[in-house]
Amino acid sequence: MSQMDRTLEKRRGPSARTIALTGAALAILVLTWFLIDRVGESRLRIDPTRLTTAAVSFGEFREYYPSDGRVEPVTTVFLDLEQGGRVEEILNDGGGPVAAGDLIMRLSNSNLQRSSIEAETRLIENLNALRNTQINLAQNALTLRGQLLDIEHQILEVENRNRRYEALIGSDAIAREAYETSRDELEWLRDKRDLLHERIEQEERMSRLQLEQADRSIERLDLSLELLARSIESLEVRAPIAGFLSSISAELGQNIPSGQRVGQIDVLDSYKITVSIDQYYASRVELGTPGHFELDGQRYEVAVDRIFPEIVNDSFRVDVTFVGVVPSTLRRGQRLTVELSFSEPTESLTVARGSFSQQTSGRWVYLIDEDREGATRVPIRLGRQNPGFVEVEEGLREGDWIITSSYDAFNEVDELRFTQPIALLE
Repeated sequence: MSQMDRTLEKRRGPSARTIALTGAALAILVLTWFLIDRVGESRLRIDPTRLTTAAVSFGEFREYYPSDGRVEPVTTVFLDLEQGGRVEEILNDGGGPVAAGDLIMRLSNSNLQRSSIEAETRLIENLNALRNTQINLAQNALTLRGQLLDIEHQILEVENRNRRYEALIGSDAIAREAYETSRDELEWLRDKRDLLHERIEQEERMSRLQLEQADRSIERLDLSLELLARSIESLEVRAPIAGFLSSISAELGQNIPSGQRVGQIDVLDSYKITVSIDQYYASRVELGTPGHFELDGQRYEVAVDRIFPEIVNDSFRVDVTFVGVVPSTLRRGQRLTVELSFSEPTESLTVARGSFSQQTSGRWVYLIDEDREGATRVPIRLGRQNPGFVEVEEGLREGDWIITSSYDAFNEVDELRFTQPIALLE
């Protein structure tokens, strides 16, 4: 066979094994590149149409807080029953003015009245016994002083007789024995007088103590009688001050326990506004903090007059009173929106408030990229705030755009990628 007649070998392509190995190598290279490109980062692909955004701007900023308040009188006296009882008569149903001392309602309490009579009887008996003690002490003192006068008189008589006996002692007119007997009698009377003086002094000391105790007991008894009388008088419910009486919470024949509130009296010549404030501003509110509200197209100035320390449901209460003019149309229970101011207007970098500030505590945000195809997590620092805006202290510049809606679904990833460029409302 000649060279020209030599059979040519058919060229063969890469085997299936070679192709599989090559594909696996390429997959490993792609995966390796993907992992290297994302070292230290986490990404999430999201639909941007449901996001809320806001631009960082520079302008006037003022820290303030608006809150609903309720108008209340500065002075209110509650009608709480000192003694319970059965309602016998209602003379004033409320809803109008009353004068101090006006009778509003009359109660009856047979147990109280019976107990009062019995107690009064016992107190009077004790009082009479104490006063009898005072009389007996006074009479005993008089008796002792009478005895002392008798002894003094006897001593005087014996002294006179002794002087006569001494003049006659050398004669036969008197026996010496009679003189000595008279002298011994004088000494005995003098000793008896000394003992009586001591007894009188002791009796006076004891009498003073007993009289002081009796006086205190009488004072206590008099006070007890006065309290009993006041308890009976309290069954007649009267207006303690002049003012506007609210409706009475009682019905004829109703048995009302002691301590229950049946109404209140408001003094309508001055008002205050009780406002509930978010606890975020607890350190910012102080006595004298200014504020204002608008009513019927006019602005009225107020200031914080009282701060209640208790925080309930993440808020605390303050009372504000008027500075200057007071609206003539105010009514008890009226609702007003009071705006408290915590700073003067300043030029600051601000951004609209959103859910993000509560979720991140103002420490970071998602900053939208310039190409608007994604957002990156960046650290920031926020400052003062009002209901519409929050002050930006660090981390952002004027003209930046951030995501202000909730970050809950993002799981704090480092980078967000949008399925389409996000639309920003300029």
